[in-house]
Amino acid sequence: MADLEADIAIVGAGPAGASAAIRLAHAGRRVVLIDRKHFPRQKVCGGCLSGPAVARLRELLDEGQPLPGVAATCITFVIGNYRLTCRSDGRTQVVHRAELDAVLVEAATKAGADGWFGEPATIELADPGRNRFSVRVGNRRLEAGTVLIATGVAGLAGKLVGGRAAQPGMLAQQWVQPAGPGLPEPGAVELHWLRGGYVGLASPQAGECVVALAARVVQDAGESACDRLRRLNPGARLWNLLLPDAPRRYGARGTAGFPWRPRRLGVGNLLLIGDAAGYQEPYTGEGIGLALISAECATTAILSDGDMLARYLGLMRRFHLPVVRRARWLGRFLQLPVVSRLAEVLPLLPPGLLARLVHRVHVKGTL
Repeated sequence: MADLEADIAIVGAGPAGASAAIRLAHAGRRVVLIDRKHFPRQKVCGGCLSGPAVARLRELLDEGQPLPGVAATCITFVIGNYRLTCRSDGRTQVVHRAELDAVLVEAATKAGADGWFGEPATIELADPGRNRFSVRVGNRRLEAGTVLIATGVAGLAGKLVGGRAAQPGMLAQQWVQPAGPGLPEPGAVELHWLRGGYVGLASPQAGECVVALAARVVQDAGESACDRLRRLNPGARLWNLLLPDAPRRYGARGTAGFPWRPRRLGVGNLLLIGDAAGYQEPYTGEGIGLALISAECATTAILSDGDMLARYLGLMRRFHLPVVRRARWLGRFLQLPVVSRLAEVLPLLPPGLLARLVHRVHVKGTL
């Protein structure tokens, strides 16, 4: 016998898992939200929320509750000597990822979800004949009608359904430092494309700047993301803005291969959501938006009549895949070596045209 029964078990309480818990709890389902961490927690993230992500967050939180962070004023893409600034029209947001996660988890438990935090979960095949899974956390076994996996890139999802990630992966690093001359003002975001990776700068409130770096993994083990990017881009003016002892002040580190593509989005009573359902180039700033879209697709499928998995796949093709394609297109374009070389000496396209493109993709969520 299971120690506990629930309608929905959600493993992973990041934006995808917590937002799914909010929607399902509001619909009257018995939800258990599980995470091996306690909240708030440190997580490598640039904290830039796209227009579609902000719109969904406003739906999830109580009316009148302010969003964490600050409304974004502008987003600047920096490639070599080329700078492209796109106005955000108050539709996007800059946040501390730890604060965002904590707000969503609190909203989920307030909506009625039962939170199990601080212990890792494992997935067990409870009924092989029907591909039905249960969840074990410590000495407790949870049997649920539906299990949502929101544990990030590969990891638990890779073990359950398989998949592949492009190689090499990325080494990520993040810290928060005091604001200073040359760093973004509150609400401003800068994305610097460098050889071997990129750096994001964002100011979620006055007096501080979140620095997030990602560098492609190579064989010279032991090199941090910051050290590698400094070595490959010694002349970048960006380094004059960052603290000299930044590598020792990181708040979080991580690694990931991408794009991550699971072999299947679900099996039996189990669905993948969030980064587990597919992870693209983080430079495009669509990660949290994609996580929220996948959670919305999953909850709609769960609450609908008929074949849950078929419904989920159809919704993901309609709403999730177009955003993935936009992010993939932009990421591939920015990774072209010729783009970096040309950008060092001349603008690639008329700034007005590029600004309108970025506004449509990142702010409005269209193409």
